[in-house]
Amino acid sequence: MLRHSHHNPKLFIDGKEVKTFISGTFQDGGGNQLQKLTATFSDPDLEDMALMNKRVELYLNQGSLDGIPIFRGYINQFTPTDKDIKIIALDPRMFLTGKGSIPIVIDEKSNFDGQTIVQFLVDYIDNTVNSNGVILSTEYLHEMDKPIYMTGIRDKLEAYSEVKKLIESKLDDETEVDRTNINSIFNYKFDIIHGGEYSGITIRKRRSLNENADFHYTYADGINSLTYNERAPPSYAIAQSEEGEQVIFEYGNAPKGNRGLTGVKSIGNSRGEIKENLISQVILKQQYTKEIQLSCTKGYTLGVGNIISIDVPKLNLNGNFEITSKNINISVNNIKCTFKCNNEPIQVSDYIN
Repeated sequence: MLRHSHHNPKLFIDGKEVKTFISGTFQDGGGNQLQKLTATFSDPDLEDMALMNKRVELYLNQGSLDGIPIFRGYINQFTPTDKDIKIIALDPRMFLTGKGSIPIVIDEKSNFDGQTIVQFLVDYIDNTVNSNGVILSTEYLHEMDKPIYMTGIRDKLEAYSEVKKLIESKLDDETEVDRTNINSIFNYKFDIIHGGEYSGITIRKRRSLNENADFHYTYADGINSLTYNERAPPSYAIAQSEEGEQVIFEYGNAPKGNRGLTGVKSIGNSRGEIKENLISQVILKQQYTKEIQLSCTKGYTLGVGNIISIDVPKLNLNGNFEITSKNINISVNNIKCTFKCNNEPIQVSDYIN
């Protein structure tokens, strides 16, 4: 570490500081994806350590010592060479999904009928994931404004994958009076909160862009570089009923060209109910048409879901935007932070002409 640098990142593995931390990349892709840390170091004391599933903490210490890590997770993969060691760590939700998870069997004998997905997660995490000590805290879990229930679910499943499917199909829609009021339609996402000792899963409802911004960016204050693209808002959406029927909703005219959403997760007991849900999905997407990439010099602790204000008149960019993904590159003498805003992580196949 250069003595004159005000960057002083610290990497800890299993509670021990890595003295020869070389570089790292922290990624939060949003969209219910797990946070990921890739780090490289050359500490010979760690070469013989059984690194798999060891706890990792990264502190940025940007100008001062941090009390809470920017990332906490567990090693999912590591590659030693004759020069260094490279690790890949994921946040503690890795124990809820994929190879590291313990599947749960829900049948007529043992089920969660009448319980919400939050009650289900608390039960699964406390009694299964944390059976040998706290890995993932449940203190940040709270009930949704309109709860989702596990009633009727029967299967052998991964806990996180199942509740992700349920939460991604849920909208908090308060537009019974005015269907064009996009500020009354909100969806939900899972997130991870890194506390002082443990990290915990939580559910966040998307915030209105009309709220006060958490941070203000201009070229004179905070912006290193900025680019953006603008796409046409979706004018229709397609979903499929449980019986396999295709349900289509078309929304008004399309002055910027026809664009549609396909593969939309919209649940309902009838074609009419599914169509009502599609209306909300399309209207919600109407406000997320700009794809902004912002390289910043401050605000590194902001995360996915935070609202930032951007004021760049020469690019005709002025207003509030939501952070949808975050990437931090760390080296011994530099930290580079990049946000993406208003461009949710989508697959190309999600958008059709």
